[in-house]
Amino acid sequence: MKRVVLMALVGVLVLAGRAVAQPVGTLENLRDKTAITDQDRQQIRTWVTMMANNLATNNDADRRGMIAARDAIIAEGRKEGRSAAYYQAFGEEAIQALKAAEKKAVGQDARVNLFTAVAELRRVEGIELLRTALEKDPYPAARYWAAKGLSMVADAVIEKNTPRLEADIADSIAKIIDAETSPVMLLWLFDALGRFDHEKAHDVLADAAAKAVTRVSVADPIASQVADGIIRSLEKAYMREVRPEAKTRILSAFAVLCASILPPKKNEPEPLLISLNAALEKITGEKVGFVATDDGVMQKLALLEWVEKFVREKKIPKRPSLPPAVEDALKDIVGGPGGALTP
Repeated sequence: MKRVVLMALVGVLVLAGRAVAQPVGTLENLRDKTAITDQDRQQIRTWVTMMANNLATNNDADRRGMIAARDAIIAEGRKEGRSAAYYQAFGEEAIQALKAAEKKAVGQDARVNLFTAVAELRRVEGIELLRTALEKDPYPAARYWAAKGLSMVADAVIEKNTPRLEADIADSIAKIIDAETSPVMLLWLFDALGRFDHEKAHDVLADAAAKAVTRVSVADPIASQVADGIIRSLEKAYMREVRPEAKTRILSAFAVLCASILPPKKNEPEPLLISLNAALEKITGEKVGFVATDDGVMQKLALLEWVEKFVREKKIPKRPSLPPAVEDALKDIVGGPGGALTP
C-alpha cells in the first residue's frame, strides 16, 4: 500500500514539474476588494468552475492542463495577498466548483489532483469532500490526500470553534483506521486526531493508537514519526481530559506502547522510549527508575514497570500482551515466560 501511494505521489510531482502552460483568465482585479458584489462572485464562479472542470476532465497525454488548473486554484486560494472578503468568497466558490467537478473526475490522476486542490485550500467547506474520499475513494493516493487534507484543515476547524466538525472528522477516521497499515496514511490520520480536544477525537485516538502501534515497526522512519506523534497526542489528551473512563482508556493505550515498542538491536538508548517515559512522568507526576542514558534493553524493562504499576494500582483493567520478541528477551533476562513481570 505504501509503495502504491508513494509511486502515485511521485507521478503527480513529475507531472507538476512539466506543467509550464498557465490557464487563461485572471481574478487579479478582485483580490484587494474589501467587499465582494454578486457580480464579483459570478466572475469568481465562472473562473473557478472552468479551472475545476479542466482539472477533472483534461485528457492531455502528460496531464499538463490538469496540473496547471490545480496549481492555479491552489495559488488563487491562498490567504496571503488577498482581502478577507475575497479569500472567503473564493474559498466558498472553489469548494463548490470542485465538489461539482468531482463527479466528472473518474481516473486516478484526476481524483488525486482534485483532492490535492481541496486539501491545499484548507477550507472547512471542503471537509465533507475529504471525509467521503477518505472513507470511499478507490485510489490510495486520493485517500492519502484526503487524510493529509483533514490534518491541514484542523487549524481552521479549531479557529472557528466547531466541535461538531471535530467529531465528524474523528468519526471518519475511526471508520478506516483499524484496517490502515500504511505509515504515511497513519502519520496524517493521527496528526489530525492529535489536534482536536473533542471527546470523540480522544477516544478514537486512544483506541486506534493501541492497535496501530502493534502493526508497524518503528524501525521504519515514518512509522517512528507516527509513534512519536501518538505519544505527544496521548499526553496532550490525557492532560485535558476530565472523564475518568477516558483517562483509563488513554493510560491503556500508553501501556500498549510500553509493551510494543522495541528497543534498537544495538545496546544504545532509544529516543522513542525516552519520549514515552517522559510523557508518563509528566502526566502521572511519578517515576519508575527510567534512566535516559541506559541502553535500550534496560529502558524497555523500566517501561514495563510502568505497565505493572498501572495494573497494580488498578489504573488500567489488564496488562497488554507482549510481542513475542519481548517475551523471548525477558526469558533470557529474568527467566521464565514474562519473567518477574508475569504473575
